[in-house]
Amino acid sequence: AAAAAAAAAATGGGGEVETAEEAEDGGDEASVARLGSALALGVAAVALSRRLCPVPGYDLPVATALTVAAATAFPAALAPLTAAAEKLGTLALYLFFATAGWVGGDFGTILGGAPLLLA
Repeated sequence: AAAAAAAAAATGGGGEVETAEEAEDGGDEASVARLGSALALGVAAVALSRRLCPVPGYDLPVATALTVAAATAFPAALAPLTAAAEKLGTLALYLFFATAGWVGGDFGTILGGAPLLLA
């Protein structure tokens, strides 16, 4: 890090040093790698909650508690995933709202009409 800071200072950089991860994904806050990591952590939390939850139907609150506990215990490690998680959450809400009012539609019809709703 010191070598990178010295190189930035020597080249007239503004003092901000880009980390290897930022250089790798172009500095995009919601890169494909971060979107995948956020999705994988969400799936892992749900899978773990289904194994831990003794009462059927309460796996979602347990998954929420596990996710909040992980974010509280490791805020620095999960902070880079914030933008990606927000984008995934927004997409999930759009899909929920698009399909929640779809009464009598089969899954094929929902998938056929969903691209129009997201356009």
